[in-house]
This record gives sequence, structure tokens and C-alpha cells, in this order.
Amino acid sequence: MAKTSGEDNDIRTKTRQVNGQLSICESDARTLLLPLSYGAGSTALLHVLSQHLKGQVERTGRTGFKIHVLHVLLPGEEADSAVLEGVQSRYREHSYTTCALDEVLNVDDISLALLSLDSATSREDATIILLRKLVVAKATALNCEAILWGDSTTKLAERTLSETAKGRGSSLPWVVADGESLHGVAFYYPMQELLTKELIAFAALVDPPISDLLATVEIRPVVNTKNTTIDELMKQYFASVEQEYPSIVANVVKTSGKLKAQTLAEVEMQCEMCDIPLDGHAPEKSRLCNGCVRTLTVG
Repeated sequence: MAKTSGEDNDIRTKTRQVNGQLSICESDARTLLLPLSYGAGSTALLHVLSQHLKGQVERTGRTGFKIHVLHVLLPGEEADSAVLEGVQSRYREHSYTTCALDEVLNVDDISLALLSLDSATSREDATIILLRKLVVAKATALNCEAILWGDSTTKLAERTLSETAKGRGSSLPWVVADGESLHGVAFYYPMQELLTKELIAFAALVDPPISDLLATVEIRPVVNTKNTTIDELMKQYFASVEQEYPSIVANVVKTSGKLKAQTLAEVEMQCEMCDIPLDGHAPEKSRLCNGCVRTLTVG
């Protein structure tokens, strides 16, 4: 079904609202890190940020912050120079870094370590945690004051249910919270009011379109649940739900946002792997949360 002009305007309005959220990050000479996966969320965020900064220069002659773009190559992924060159050519004003996930453990091939884990869910969970650790480490090394994640409402809903299913329900107040994070650097989610389908539509609406900069993600029906991860199941579920029942997706995120998070000063002990507060939620004599104990179980 063709998208109506009313729907187009709604998407544009939501995207413009991101500019207002960005004002909380502004400060002279501040550098912010943007992890770019070439997905709809992070790519749309890069575009909105670039337009926001150009508008600042036109109005005041200066910008409120600088952006450093980081792309992490996951195991088995090769650098796509054509896509990277396309992004850098269109958004020349930013700094760029590409690195491999192997760097987080200082090994030549992290795939071997991941293969030792018991299940596909454990391997994907460990990859997500290590990716976040590497992004935080790069932000610290580059003196970035905050990380701007491109997670959509849909992505945050996926994470909410995935973390709960993995045994990390206590982390939910932190999943969608802007500002202080458990990882030593502030996290912000400027795109959290937009669905993934809206961000894909936005990529086609801008002039010129940025659709050709997006990575192609194929969500395949589950055939063998034994080899399907929790994250894949959540991704497939919400990809379907957001098409017909977008309010359900938004309500998952809004409910998580209502949960009260501790301040870092109140957190006495954190999981050594994923950083969530333990507070009695860890097995006896363990410094890992239940979710990470399960992930690190070796078959």
C-alpha cells in the first residue's frame, strides 16, 4: 500500500523532534560517538545529526558538538568500502573509525572463542555484550562525552523482551534511559520515538534518498528453533507486530521507561561481563549475573 502524504508528514515531524532532544548533548568542543551499523536507525540518525549541525553553522557560525562515527566489523563480516565511501562522501564533516570486534579481547579471531559457547543464543548474546564494551572503550579512547545510539522503538522493544528472557530483567530501567549509563559513559537514544519501518521510509523520503546506504537485513521465518536465537525470535516478532499494531511496540518501550533506575551511586556491585547491577540477582559467590552465567556455560 502506498504511503500517504499524512504518514510522510508524521515521519518528518517525528524526525524533526530529534533535533530538540539533541540540545541536551550540546556543549562547546564536545565530541559524541555514533556507532554506525548501516541499519535504518543509525544511518537516519547520522543524516539528522548532519542536518542539525549544518543548521547550527548557518544560524550561529559554529556547532554545539562534533560527531565521531564508529563502525565495528562483526565476526565473518568484511569491510564494505563502497558503502563506507558513500557515507563519508555524503557526510564529510565527521571523523570516522572502522575496527573489528576482535579488538575487544585483543585476539586474532574472536570467532573461535564464540564457537566454544553452548548455544546460538549464547554466542549472539556474547557478541552483543562485547560489541557494547568495544564501543564504550572507543568512546573513552576518543574522549567522547556520550554515545548516540540509533536504536528505534522497535529495536528497544526487541531488547526489552530479549534481556528479560535471558535473565536480565533488572536491567530494563537502563535499556531506554537517556543520560547516565552503567558503562561509564552517557548513552542517548534520539530515535526511540520512531519505529524501524518509519526510519526505512524516512531514508527514502530525504532528498537525495539515503536508502542506498542501508545494509540489507533479511528477516527469515523461523524453521529450526534449536538454532534460532532469542534475539532473532524477538526481531521477527516485532518486525511483524510493528506493521499492524505499532502501539504494542511503543507500549513495551514506554513501560520499560516507567521503571525507576538506580543511580550509579546506589549500585553496589555490577556484573563483570555485562555491567548490570547484581543486587542479590547473582548466583552465590558469583560476580556474574544469571544471564551471563547462562551465556558462558560451555557445552
